[in-house]
Amino acid sequence: MPSNYRFVSDVTIPDQTRIEAGSGFTKTWRVENTGDEAWGTGYRLSHVDGQAMTANTTLDIPACQPGGEVDISVHLTAPREPGAYFSDWRFRQPDGEFFGKKLYTKIIVIPAKPPIRGISNAIYIADVTIKDDEVMAPGASFTKTWRVKNTGTLAWGPSYTLNLDKGTPMSTISSIPLPACAPGAECEISVTLTTPTQPGKHYNNWILKDSKGKPFGVILWFRIVISGDAAPDDQDDTREIKPAPPIQIDVPHFSQRYKNWRNMRLGHPGSPVTIGSWGCLLTCFSMTAQVFGHRVTPNELNNLMQRHDGFFNGYFTRWDALSRVFSDITFGSKEDQHPTIVTRIDASLANRIPVPVLVDRTPRTRYNDNDQHWVLVVARNGDNDYWIYDPIDLDPEPVSLMEKYGRADDVLRSAVLSAIFYH
Repeated sequence: MPSNYRFVSDVTIPDQTRIEAGSGFTKTWRVENTGDEAWGTGYRLSHVDGQAMTANTTLDIPACQPGGEVDISVHLTAPREPGAYFSDWRFRQPDGEFFGKKLYTKIIVIPAKPPIRGISNAIYIADVTIKDDEVMAPGASFTKTWRVKNTGTLAWGPSYTLNLDKGTPMSTISSIPLPACAPGAECEISVTLTTPTQPGKHYNNWILKDSKGKPFGVILWFRIVISGDAAPDDQDDTREIKPAPPIQIDVPHFSQRYKNWRNMRLGHPGSPVTIGSWGCLLTCFSMTAQVFGHRVTPNELNNLMQRHDGFFNGYFTRWDALSRVFSDITFGSKEDQHPTIVTRIDASLANRIPVPVLVDRTPRTRYNDNDQHWVLVVARNGDNDYWIYDPIDLDPEPVSLMEKYGRADDVLRSAVLSAIFYH
């Protein structure tokens, strides 16, 4: 057989990926050498049709023996005008003759975002005091301290605040100033509180707000156990909790904040973020895997995804990560907001498969990249709502998507920014 190849998969930039105008990106295809000849010096890939999106329209391809697989990448730049674009490429032998079918990429170019003069952002580093599920006496005074890092481009000043968002009130004060913290620096944030008198588990979620009152960065949290009916320290962190009606899908709730994995680095070693701070999609995927019979916790799935190319750029979760890890799970698509997205989600639920969806973490303010958060849709909740398992929640109960992440008088499909489908 003369020179030939078989397309195996898109490693990066699936068809219809939305890319900002003028942005650079790398398209990578995985192919198999199905011919009789080894590829080596003189074998090239050339642009043949559509938008080249690069001045380098011919490049050498990696050496590959017959039957072998190889990744081939082209570095491209999205056109500056919004619209749909394609770029076709073909293999050439050393004598210049083309062989095999076309390789191609298809993208949707969207308008570039206006430049941002400054960004407020933060990530969690460590608990300095009061570890989660620490047993404490009722009515006791304590100070909770977190270490955080300013990962934005703006310094925090006296108009930046820490604010109680959810949980059991443990003080008459619900907002305190943040300490001064320069971009790139770490600082400690403390609140002085009094433990509740009611025995059991109690939690607080605290959010950071900038000088305009807009939430940013990581949610800071803690959970304590007031002595009286305290459970053993590790009892509830890995058990599978059967969902109560009306949830018909047999899937446990996992929280990215469970102490068993919250401080584990998300993605590959050296990652700057943890499962607790950035692992919402990973946690949704670990819950989704349960319905296919794979009993993996977020930390176990994190390890498997490292070995099966489930991350890109070190710690960003690939949309098709589950199909990379498990051969019996098929990636369907990643759909962005459109009129039929709710119909697609309903169809998946009818087949008893939950759906990870992207929501606006701060729906009362204008959406930006810092507001991205993934939750797992597990059931319908009336005509204009879903029941979701939220990875940020420690309590294993379904909650209303629209109550938590919808806007007043909004329709359901407006609250679902994207959805990932598996079968």
